[in-house]
Amino acid sequence: MTRYADRYPELYQFFGGYFHQDWSDEQRLAGGSFEDVIHEFQTMNPVDVVRQATRELQAFIGLDLPEDELHDIVVDDLGANVRAAGLGLTYRQWLEAVLAILKQPARTKR
Repeated sequence: MTRYADRYPELYQFFGGYFHQDWSDEQRLAGGSFEDVIHEFQTMNPVDVVRQATRELQAFIGLDLPEDELHDIVVDDLGANVRAAGLGLTYRQWLEAVLAILKQPARTKR
């Protein structure tokens, strides 16, 4: 694992497991979005795992890293196959959007 994956293990698991290389194709076929991926993470995992990932993401955002470093770390170290520009966002904006959703109560399973 990388130093950021070691430092933020739940975030690494979340990003790598839910924002894998096919996530956008799967969501497009299902008519979903990156927001739906986050809601799925919330409903499929124990509350303590979601809370820990949320704390780790908040701490990571708090590092206040430049955009180019955020890209490198999010994609290369934390394993998220996300192209923020393709979503019309910067990586900081995407991370903040993810955090805002994680802080919301989880949706009930369908």
